Amino acid sequence: MAGSVKNIVIGGGTGNIGKYLVSSLIKGGHNVSVISRQAWALNKASKVAPADGARHQMAKNFISWKDIDKDGLPLDTDVVINLSGQSIGKPGPWINSIKKSITSSRIDTTTKLAKAIAKSEAPPKLFISASAVGVYGLDAEKTYTESDPPVAKGKETYFTDLCLKWEESSKLTEECQTRVVNPRFGVVLAYNTDPMRMLLPQGLLFGGTVVGSGEQPFPWIHIDDTVSALEMMIENEEVSGPVNFVAPQIVDNSQFTRALADACMTSVQKITLPALLVRLMYGTERADCILLDSPKVVPQKRCSKFKKYHIGIIGVYG
Repeated sequence: MAGSVKNIVIGGGTGNIGKYLVSSLIKGGHNVSVISRQAWALNKASKVAPADGARHQMAKNFISWKDIDKDGLPLDTDVVINLSGQSIGKPGPWINSIKKSITSSRIDTTTKLAKAIAKSEAPPKLFISASAVGVYGLDAEKTYTESDPPVAKGKETYFTDLCLKWEESSKLTEECQTRVVNPRFGVVLAYNTDPMRMLLPQGLLFGGTVVGSGEQPFPWIHIDDTVSALEMMIENEEVSGPVNFVAPQIVDNSQFTRALADACMTSVQKITLPALLVRLMYGTERADCILLDSPKVVPQKRCSKFKKYHIGIIGVYG
């Protein structure tokens, strides 16, 4: 399969990561179909020529989740990628209805695709199903790699439990012979995405905002490295299982904030957002899970050569 033109089906192909990946795959000559709840409208929009200077190339073929339920995967599908999932980057506490939506948008779509793969007469060679570094525990003394087990029993949070179920829903039987890869994403930094829409104004106005103590790890990855690693997974048939999608350089929230201020070229002093205020703004559960603490994670499996891993060259504008 390596090096050839492939038929690729992507769930979440219009999202923060998906739009960059779809554009890169199309430029690489691959045939890309995107699964979307708005398939009809997107198919109509795809017939319109893109504006000059458009940042992304748009897929020409969109299918709905109902189509997947009814008809299964398109014939001759080589690769299935699922990046679907409601953003967890928006302000506000995790009330039950939001938790339900965050969970179902990940678990239900992954389960649908896993079932479609299992039922396929000619299963795809590869299933890439997203996960997150939230699968690991919050042991401040430990640095986690893909070789480490997920969070210890009894120390689960809503977010760790979500990540565990997310990966579990992507599992296939051995008889299927489809290679499964679970990219465990850190914070993906890209222009005009939820994380940067929140961080960039702070950097421009205040020089950045240190959250809580600022000592908590900030596992991140640039969008260029994200797309490059996903494409390498498609070509490198030896990669399987979990892969940590984070830069190899470990930084904390305070270091990241300083780098953001430098990238924004602002002379304004950074400010600190006290932990109490963070909990009031985002709710205690969410604040403690992903804002005031994070696992210290490094990539042991290298799927590509990192180009923008140094925190000093974040490249916040593109």
